[in-house]
Amino acid sequence: MKKIANVSINSEFADNYDSCVYMLKCYKNKKALEEKNGDFLYYTDMTKDPETRLEEHIKKQDIYTKRFKGNIEVSYVELYKDLVSAQKRKEQLKKLRREEKGSLANKKIAGVCDKCHDEMIKTVMIDNKGKRREILQCTGCKFWKFSPIKF
Repeated sequence: MKKIANVSINSEFADNYDSCVYMLKCYKNKKALEEKNGDFLYYTDMTKDPETRLEEHIKKQDIYTKRFKGNIEVSYVELYKDLVSAQKRKEQLKKLRREEKGSLANKKIAGVCDKCHDEMIKTVMIDNKGKRREILQCTGCKFWKFSPIKF
């Protein structure tokens, strides 16, 4: 599991998903990031390789986010099996108002169920040893799997 910014990405991501859509909170300076105040912008994009793409944002290599000097955090992630669905969802997210993006950011992570194609949301499961594990659970058929991305 690799830690980038405020998320950890499991190596199983590439085995189970083709792409992800993500939203970043881009803060104007380090102080705003530490205090988590309202002085930020949302940046929405998609990628096939979240580790590499997030590292580009942190290292100021992306043309759109380099002005924030690495003062970013991942606020929301959706996981997809195909690029077409991810691209459509990215365009939908970009059109949302700031308040709507904020309510999505409170969920942190979502996905689409492999079986019934309903939304999957992040929840916590306690295993037999009493350890808390983050899972993605379908809102329709209740199918679940371990989350490859942790906040």
